[in-house]
Amino acid sequence: MVDIVAEFFLVVGIDPVPPSNLAELIPYLLRVFIAVALVSGTFSVVGRVSEALSGFRG
Repeated sequence: MVDIVAEFFLVVGIDPVPPSNLAELIPYLLRVFIAVALVSGTFSVVGRVSEALSGFRG
């Protein structure tokens, strides 16, 4: 699981080392939440497309 999380941070471009103070934490968390939302949206779209394609075949 640690490898998957580390790879996610590297793909998104976020430093895997957490920030040391609050001024660095807020932008860091915003980047993480935006990245999670984008990945979630992408998987949702891919899932809907695959569902539509499998519906045409069956």
